[in-house]
Amino acid sequence: MIWLLHGNLGDIHDWEPVITGLESQGHKCRTINLWKHLECCPKSLHEMGKILCSEIGAQDKHPIICGYSLGGRLAMQALLAYPPLWKAAIFISSNPGLSNEQERAKRREIDTQWAVKCLNLPWSDFLQEWDSQEVLQSPTKRDRNTLKSWKKAIARGFMEWSVGKQEDLREPLAQIPCPQLWITGQNDLKFTQYMDSLLKGDTIALNNVGHRIIIDDPNECAKAIHRWLSSIRDIGGL
Repeated sequence: MIWLLHGNLGDIHDWEPVITGLESQGHKCRTINLWKHLECCPKSLHEMGKILCSEIGAQDKHPIICGYSLGGRLAMQALLAYPPLWKAAIFISSNPGLSNEQERAKRREIDTQWAVKCLNLPWSDFLQEWDSQEVLQSPTKRDRNTLKSWKKAIARGFMEWSVGKQEDLREPLAQIPCPQLWITGQNDLKFTQYMDSLLKGDTIALNNVGHRIIIDDPNECAKAIHRWLSSIRDIGGL
Protein backbone atom coordinates (compact mmCIF):
# COMPACT_ATOMS: atom_id res chain seq x y z
CA MET A 1 0.00 0.00 0.00
CA ILE A 2 1.13 3.58 -0.71
CA TRP A 3 0.89 5.93 2.28
CA LEU A 4 0.53 9.57 1.24
CA LEU A 5 1.63 12.57 3.34
CA HIS A 6 0.37 16.03 2.38
CA GLY A 7 2.31 19.29 2.33
CA ASN A 8 2.25 22.44 4.42
CA LEU A 9 -1.04 24.35 4.28
CA GLY A 10 -2.47 21.21 2.70
CA ASP A 11 -4.61 18.28 3.73
CA ILE A 12 -5.49 14.73 2.72
CA HIS A 13 -7.86 15.95 -0.02
CA ASP A 14 -4.93 17.32 -2.01
CA TRP A 15 -4.10 13.72 -2.90
CA GLU A 16 -7.51 12.74 -4.29
CA PRO A 17 -6.70 13.26 -8.02
CA VAL A 18 -3.37 11.44 -7.61
CA ILE A 19 -5.10 8.58 -5.81
CA THR A 20 -7.59 8.27 -8.68
CA GLY A 21 -4.70 7.77 -11.09
CA LEU A 22 -2.85 5.33 -8.86
CA GLU A 23 -5.88 3.23 -8.04
CA SER A 24 -6.72 2.97 -11.75
CA GLN A 25 -3.35 1.19 -12.08
CA GLY A 26 -4.13 -1.20 -9.24
CA HIS A 27 -2.33 0.54 -6.37
CA LYS A 28 -3.92 0.79 -2.95
CA CYS A 29 -3.52 4.15 -1.20
CA ARG A 30 -4.05 5.63 2.24
CA THR A 31 -3.65 9.22 3.44
CA ILE A 32 -2.65 10.63 6.84
CA ASN A 33 -3.78 13.95 8.30
CA LEU A 34 -0.49 15.28 9.65
CA TRP A 35 -2.12 18.13 11.57
CA LYS A 36 -3.85 15.77 14.01
CA HIS A 37 -0.42 14.91 15.43
CA LEU A 38 0.19 18.56 16.42
CA GLU A 39 -3.31 19.25 17.72
CA CYS A 40 -2.46 18.71 21.38
CA CYS A 41 1.27 19.39 21.67
CA PRO A 42 4.53 19.92 19.75
CA LYS A 43 6.30 16.95 18.16
CA SER A 44 9.76 17.15 16.66
CA LEU A 45 10.76 15.86 13.23
CA HIS A 46 12.45 12.86 14.82
CA GLU A 47 9.40 12.10 16.97
CA MET A 48 7.13 12.27 13.93
CA GLY A 49 9.34 9.82 12.10
CA LYS A 50 8.86 7.30 14.88
CA ILE A 51 5.12 8.03 15.11
CA LEU A 52 4.65 7.44 11.39
CA CYS A 53 6.51 4.14 11.61
CA SER A 54 4.29 3.05 14.48
CA GLU A 55 1.00 4.22 12.94
CA ILE A 56 1.66 2.84 9.47
CA GLY A 57 3.51 -0.27 10.60
CA ALA A 58 0.56 -1.31 12.76
CA GLN A 59 -1.62 -1.46 9.62
CA ASP A 60 0.81 -2.43 6.87
CA LYS A 61 3.72 -4.83 7.23
CA HIS A 62 5.79 -3.59 4.27
CA PRO A 63 4.46 -0.21 3.09
CA ILE A 64 5.51 2.37 0.51
CA ILE A 65 5.73 5.92 1.83
CA CYS A 66 5.17 8.96 -0.38
CA GLY A 67 5.30 12.56 0.76
CA TYR A 68 4.83 15.93 -0.91
CA SER A 69 6.96 18.91 0.22
CA LEU A 70 6.63 18.99 4.05
CA GLY A 71 5.14 15.50 3.86
CA GLY A 72 8.21 14.38 1.93
CA ARG A 73 10.50 15.64 4.65
CA LEU A 74 8.47 13.77 7.25
CA ALA A 75 8.63 10.68 5.04
CA MET A 76 12.43 10.98 5.18
CA GLN A 77 12.26 10.99 8.97
CA ALA A 78 10.09 7.86 8.93
CA LEU A 79 12.45 6.11 6.52
CA LEU A 80 15.41 6.88 8.77
CA ALA A 81 13.57 5.98 11.97
CA TYR A 82 13.12 2.32 10.99
CA PRO A 83 14.51 1.41 7.53
CA PRO A 84 13.46 -2.29 7.54
CA LEU A 85 9.77 -1.32 7.53
CA TRP A 86 9.73 0.37 4.16
CA LYS A 87 9.35 -1.23 0.72
CA ALA A 88 10.06 2.04 -1.12
CA ALA A 89 10.02 5.81 -0.58
CA ILE A 90 8.88 8.63 -2.88
CA PHE A 91 9.68 12.29 -2.20
CA ILE A 92 7.81 14.92 -4.24
CA SER A 93 9.05 18.55 -4.27
CA SER A 94 10.93 17.78 -1.05
CA ASN A 95 13.97 19.44 0.52
CA PRO A 96 16.64 16.95 1.69
CA GLY A 97 18.00 19.54 4.10
CA LEU A 98 20.31 22.54 4.32
CA SER A 99 24.01 21.90 4.85
CA ASN A 100 24.81 25.37 6.19
CA GLU A 101 23.91 26.19 9.81
CA GLN A 102 23.57 29.88 8.97
CA GLU A 103 20.97 29.01 6.36
CA ARG A 104 19.15 26.76 8.83
CA ALA A 105 19.08 29.54 11.44
CA LYS A 106 17.66 31.97 8.87
CA ARG A 107 14.99 29.45 7.92
CA ARG A 108 14.01 28.93 11.58
CA GLU A 109 13.57 32.68 11.92
CA ILE A 110 11.44 32.88 8.78
CA ASP A 111 9.25 29.95 9.86
CA THR A 112 8.74 31.53 13.28
CA GLN A 113 7.40 34.60 11.50
CA TRP A 114 5.05 32.40 9.45
CA ALA A 115 3.79 30.76 12.64
CA VAL A 116 2.96 34.17 14.12
CA LYS A 117 1.17 35.22 10.93
CA CYS A 118 -0.76 31.94 10.86
CA LEU A 119 -2.13 32.61 14.34
CA ASN A 120 -2.74 36.35 14.08
CA LEU A 121 -3.63 37.34 10.53
CA PRO A 122 -7.13 36.90 9.11
CA TRP A 123 -7.06 33.44 7.50
CA SER A 124 -7.67 34.70 3.97
CA ASP A 125 -4.88 37.29 4.30
CA PHE A 126 -2.50 34.65 5.62
CA LEU A 127 -3.24 32.28 2.73
CA GLN A 128 -2.84 35.08 0.21
CA GLU A 129 0.58 35.99 1.60
CA TRP A 130 1.65 32.33 1.71
CA ASP A 131 0.56 31.71 -1.88
CA SER A 132 2.34 34.85 -3.12
CA GLN A 133 5.74 33.18 -2.64
CA GLU A 134 7.45 32.64 -5.99
CA VAL A 135 8.05 28.92 -5.44
CA LEU A 136 4.33 28.35 -4.77
CA GLN A 137 2.96 30.02 -7.91
CA SER A 138 0.24 27.76 -9.26
CA PRO A 139 -2.54 27.93 -11.86
CA THR A 140 -4.76 25.74 -9.67
CA LYS A 141 -6.66 27.09 -6.69
CA ARG A 142 -8.45 25.07 -4.05
CA ASP A 143 -10.55 25.98 -1.05
CA ARG A 144 -8.49 25.78 2.15
CA ASN A 145 -10.97 27.43 4.49
CA THR A 146 -11.47 24.09 6.25
CA LEU A 147 -7.83 24.26 7.36
CA LYS A 148 -8.61 27.28 9.53
CA SER A 149 -9.72 24.94 12.31
CA TRP A 150 -6.21 23.45 12.29
CA LYS A 151 -4.32 26.74 12.41
CA LYS A 152 -2.82 26.12 15.87
CA ALA A 153 -1.44 22.80 14.66
CA ILE A 154 -0.22 24.42 11.43
CA ALA A 155 1.56 27.13 13.44
CA ARG A 156 3.23 24.39 15.50
CA GLY A 157 4.24 22.76 12.23
CA PHE A 158 6.09 25.89 11.14
CA MET A 159 8.00 25.82 14.43
CA GLU A 160 8.59 22.10 14.94
CA TRP A 161 8.94 20.88 11.36
CA SER A 162 10.91 23.78 9.92
CA VAL A 163 13.63 22.96 7.39
CA GLY A 164 15.81 24.91 9.80
CA LYS A 165 15.40 22.10 12.35
CA GLN A 166 16.18 19.39 9.81
CA GLU A 167 19.64 17.97 9.35
CA ASP A 168 21.11 17.57 5.89
CA LEU A 169 19.74 14.10 5.13
CA ARG A 170 21.47 13.38 1.82
CA GLU A 171 24.13 11.13 3.32
CA PRO A 172 21.89 9.31 5.85
CA LEU A 173 19.30 8.60 3.15
CA ALA A 174 22.02 7.24 0.87
CA GLN A 175 22.71 4.55 3.48
CA ILE A 176 19.11 3.27 3.43
CA PRO A 177 18.78 0.19 1.17
CA CYS A 178 15.18 0.60 0.04
CA PRO A 179 14.50 2.17 -3.41
CA GLN A 180 13.96 5.93 -3.40
CA LEU A 181 12.38 8.23 -5.98
CA TRP A 182 12.60 12.03 -6.09
CA ILE A 183 10.06 13.93 -8.23
CA THR A 184 10.12 17.65 -9.00
CA GLY A 185 8.60 19.96 -11.58
CA GLN A 186 10.94 21.35 -14.21
CA ASN A 187 9.65 24.86 -13.49
CA ASP A 188 10.59 24.47 -9.83
CA LEU A 189 14.25 25.38 -10.33
CA LYS A 190 15.16 25.49 -6.65
CA PHE A 191 13.94 22.00 -5.86
CA THR A 192 15.14 20.53 -9.15
CA GLN A 193 18.64 21.70 -8.19
CA TYR A 194 18.36 19.76 -4.94
CA MET A 195 18.12 16.57 -7.00
CA ASP A 196 21.55 17.24 -8.50
CA SER A 197 23.07 16.99 -5.02
CA LEU A 198 21.50 13.66 -4.06
CA LEU A 199 23.79 10.75 -3.27
CA LYS A 200 21.19 8.06 -4.01
CA GLY A 201 17.82 7.59 -5.65
CA ASP A 202 16.08 7.84 -9.00
CA THR A 203 14.96 11.28 -10.15
CA ILE A 204 12.13 12.52 -12.37
CA ALA A 205 11.46 16.13 -13.40
CA LEU A 206 7.95 16.56 -14.79
CA ASN A 207 7.46 18.93 -17.72
CA ASN A 208 5.51 22.21 -17.54
CA VAL A 209 4.83 22.13 -13.81
CA GLY A 210 6.23 23.84 -10.73
CA HIS A 211 6.34 23.02 -7.03
CA ARG A 212 2.69 22.06 -6.53
CA ILE A 213 2.86 18.92 -8.63
CA ILE A 214 0.10 16.97 -6.90
CA ILE A 215 -2.32 19.88 -7.40
CA ASP A 216 -1.31 21.11 -10.85
CA ASP A 217 -0.57 17.83 -12.66
CA PRO A 218 -1.85 14.90 -10.59
CA ASN A 219 -2.26 12.64 -13.62
CA GLU A 220 1.40 12.86 -14.66
CA CYS A 221 2.44 12.54 -11.03
CA ALA A 222 0.45 9.31 -10.67
CA LYS A 223 1.84 7.99 -13.96
CA ALA A 224 5.42 8.73 -12.89
CA ILE A 225 4.93 6.93 -9.57
CA HIS A 226 3.30 3.93 -11.27
CA ARG A 227 6.04 3.65 -13.92
CA TRP A 228 8.77 3.79 -11.30
CA LEU A 229 7.13 1.24 -9.02
CA SER A 230 6.67 -1.05 -12.02
CA SER A 231 10.32 -0.65 -13.04
CA ILE A 232 11.76 -1.49 -9.63
CA ARG A 233 9.38 -4.44 -9.35
CA ASP A 234 10.67 -5.72 -12.69
CA ILE A 235 14.30 -5.56 -11.54
CA GLY A 236 13.54 -7.13 -8.17
CA GLY A 237 13.57 -3.94 -6.14
CA LEU A 238 10.18 -4.71 -4.60
